[in-house]
This record gives sequence, C-alpha cells and structure tokens, in this order.
Amino acid sequence: MVNKSNLIIKTCLFCRKTFYAKRDSAKYCCESHKVQYNNWVKTTYYDYDPNEGKVLPPGIIINPNIPEDNLIFQGDKDSLYRKLLESMTEEQLFHEKEFIEELTPFSTVKNWLKSSAQVFTDEYFMEVMRISQQEYKLYKESW
Repeated sequence: MVNKSNLIIKTCLFCRKTFYAKRDSAKYCCESHKVQYNNWVKTTYYDYDPNEGKVLPPGIIINPNIPEDNLIFQGDKDSLYRKLLESMTEEQLFHEKEFIEELTPFSTVKNWLKSSAQVFTDEYFMEVMRISQQEYKLYKESW
C-alpha cells in the first residue's frame, strides 16, 4: 500500500487530470500519456498551441494549426463532401477532391502535413484532416 502523504499532487500534461507522483519532476499520469504527448509535440510546427488552456478529452487527434472550436464536421468521406458543398460550388469541390483523395491517414503516418489539405473559398479558410482510413475532420474559419 502506498502512503499518499509522501506523494506529490501533479497535473498530467496530456489529459490534464490530477495524479499522485513520487517525484516533483513527474509530468504524466502514465507512460501511455507520455508517449502520446511526445508524438503530438513532434507533429506541431508552430510556436503556439491553438487549444492551449482548453481541456480536450484524451485520445483526440487535433490539428495543431486550428483550434478544435473550429471543428464543424467529423465523419466519413461521402458526408465530408456533402458538408463541403454547403460552402463551395460543385466545380470547386471537384478540384479539391484531387487533394483530399491523396491524404494519408494520420493514424498511420503521424504527420499532419501528409494528412491534411487546405481549402480556400471567398468566405472561408477550411482544412480537411484525414484521421483514419474512414474518418475525416473539417475545420472552418471565416476570413
């Protein structure tokens, strides 16, 4: 039995939950969260975190370029195309499909540059991110 009076209360960098640590330098509640956090850090190419200060459920694959608040869709490819048609013409979508079809699932390559495509319209900046074989995310931001 561990005596909790000798342990230090810390907050996990990945899931933001409180945990008891033996050392003051502990940063993660478990080894899995350490690995996931370090994989996420390697995919971030910007000096800021657009989701900083927000508590997101563990295991969410986020786009390091756009806040999760701008997520307007998550689902399969056919539904994604229907959602994109709400913001663009069929001709525009036809040209964008070429890039979307080439995306590699983030779950495979762990590189958001290979897993996302930017879409520009007169009114919106959008980014499509392929999370897995069957799942896509769509982020939308007004100009």
